[in-house]
Amino acid sequence: MRPATCLPYLAGWSAVAHGSSLTASNNTVSPNCQQACTELSTLFGPALHYPVTDNFTIWDAKQQEVTPACRVEPSTASDVSQILHVLVDTWCHFAVKGGGHSRHAGDSNSIGGVTIDLDRISTVEVLDNGTKARVGGGANTNQVYSALDAHNLSFVGGRVGTVGIGGFTLGGGTSPFSNKYGWALDNVFEYEIVLANGTIATVNQSSSPDLYWALRGGGNNFGIVTAFTVRTFEQGPVSTTRTTYAPNQTEQVLDRVYDLFTDPVLTSDVDMGYDLYYTYTASSGFTLSGTQRYAKPLANPPVFDAINQIPALSRSPSISTLSAQTAGSETAGITRHLFATLTITPSRPLLTTALQIFSEEVLPITSVPGLIPNLVTYALPRNALAAMKARGGNALGIESDEPLFLILISTAWTHAADDHAVETMTHNTVARIREVAEGLGVANRYMYINYASAAQAADVFDGYGEENVRRLQGVQRAVDPRGVYTSTGLWRGFVKLL
Repeated sequence: MRPATCLPYLAGWSAVAHGSSLTASNNTVSPNCQQACTELSTLFGPALHYPVTDNFTIWDAKQQEVTPACRVEPSTASDVSQILHVLVDTWCHFAVKGGGHSRHAGDSNSIGGVTIDLDRISTVEVLDNGTKARVGGGANTNQVYSALDAHNLSFVGGRVGTVGIGGFTLGGGTSPFSNKYGWALDNVFEYEIVLANGTIATVNQSSSPDLYWALRGGGNNFGIVTAFTVRTFEQGPVSTTRTTYAPNQTEQVLDRVYDLFTDPVLTSDVDMGYDLYYTYTASSGFTLSGTQRYAKPLANPPVFDAINQIPALSRSPSISTLSAQTAGSETAGITRHLFATLTITPSRPLLTTALQIFSEEVLPITSVPGLIPNLVTYALPRNALAAMKARGGNALGIESDEPLFLILISTAWTHAADDHAVETMTHNTVARIREVAEGLGVANRYMYINYASAAQAADVFDGYGEENVRRLQGVQRAVDPRGVYTSTGLWRGFVKLL
C-alpha cells in the first residue's frame, strides 16, 4: 500500500505518463483503467465497486447512464492520496463525486474511468466554541444543517439538501443566509486538499495565500478538497413562505420583487432573502411564484409587508429548521436536468421581458414528456458583495458594489430524445435575454459557474476578468504541473482553466 506523500505541494510526479485512457465508447474501459481498478481493488477491498454489482445512483439521468470502469469510496484524505497515486501512475482518467448534482455526463461519474465517491468523507465537527466547523468534502447540505442544528448553529449552506458542499462552495455558494454573511466561498477559513501529486495540503490565507484565493471560486482545477473549515453562527428555526400568483398580478409582483432586490432600506434587513420563480408544468401552465426567507422565526416579517398586500393564489408559510426544510430527496437517476445562467445589473423592465422571452421559447416544446422548466432569479446583495473582499478577496472578479441579479434557466425532462429541444430552448432563452440586457446597458460579464451549462463553460472564466484568469492559471500550473486537473488531463469534467 502506498503511503500518503508529505512532500511540498509543488513537487511533481516521477512516474512516466502512459497514453491517454479516454475512449469514445461509454462501455469501453482502457487497459490503463483496468489496471487502475485492479490495483484499487487490492488497496480498498469492499470499498471498490464494479458496475455489474454496483447499486450506485446519482441525481441526473445523463450521469446515471454513464458506466465507469469502477467506483471507489475513500474514507480519508490519505485514501484519496493513494487513489490519485494509482490513477496518475496508470494514467487512468477519473471523476469525483461529492453530492453529484452536476448535469453533465462525466463530471462526477466517470465515463469508462474511475469514479471517486466522497460519500464516506462527510463528518461534521464543531470547533472553536461553535464559531467554526470542519466539514467533510463529501457531505451534502442537509447533512451539515442537521449536524449543526443539534448545536443550535448553522452555516452558509444552500437551498437544496442533496447538493454537495464541495462543488457548491468551490464555485460560489449562494445561500438563504447570503444577505447576512455572504456566499459560501467567503465563509471558508481553511481547506484540506489533495493535490495532483498526492500531497495532502492544509490551505489557508496565511499558509498558502495564492491557492487559498484560487479555491474561492476557481472550481475543481486545483485538487480534491476533502475538508472545509467554515464559519458557523447561532441559528434557530427560520421562516419560509411560498406564494403563487395569478397572471394578472405579474407586474405588481415584479415591482415589489425589484424593490426587495434593490431598495437600500429593505435590503438592510440582513435576515431577508427572496427567490422568484416562473415555472411551466403540463397541469398548471405558467405560474409565477416566490419564496420569502427570513432568518428568524417570524410568521410575517415586516420586510415583506408590501409584497404581501398583493392577493396570492396560494400561501404556504412554515417556521422550522433548515435541516427540516431541506430534508427528503427526489428519486435519483431518472430525470434529466439542464442549467444555464446570466447576470445583470438591476433593471425592472428586463424582468418583464425575461418572463416573456422564457414563455415564448418554452411554448413550442410543451409536448416534451416530464418537462418542467423554471426561470429563477434572485439578488446578489450588497452585503454579499462586501463580504467578497474579506481575507484577501475571492477569484470571481465581481467589481460591483450595488446588487446584481442572477438568472437561472433550470429545466427537467424525461427522455434523451428531447435533449436537443431542451438545449435549444435554453440557449435561445439565455441569448435573447442577454441581447435585451446589452441593449439596456445592464449586461454583466459575470457568470455563476455552478449554474453554467456545458455550452457556456468556455466563457465562464472570461467573466472573472483577464487579471484573475492569469492568476488562476498560474496557481494551477504551480500546483498541478502535469495538468491532471486540466481539460487534457485526467479529470476533465466541469469548467476548466486550462
